[in-house]
Amino acid sequence: MELSKVSKKYLTSVPARIRKALGLEVGDILAWKVGNNKVIIKVIIEVIKNPAKALRGKYDDSSLTYESVEEKADELIMKEAGKCAG
Repeated sequence: MELSKVSKKYLTSVPARIRKALGLEVGDILAWKVGNNKVIIKVIIEVIKNPAKALRGKYDDSSLTYESVEEKADELIMKEAGKCAG
């Protein structure tokens, strides 16, 4: 069993052994579910980690940068993650 502490801002870190075992990377999405005094955490791996990279070369638009699509991409990713978590 691994332990982590909740900070004043209610943040916690995923212990290193868990990160390595699951292959977690920065930007991965975790879905949390509570039931019967247990928390189930599911790693949503079906999401695109870098939307701009995935789109590069598909559109002839010089304004297509990571910054220009980041907010919308995050909204779509969270929406899809919610579907996968259910």
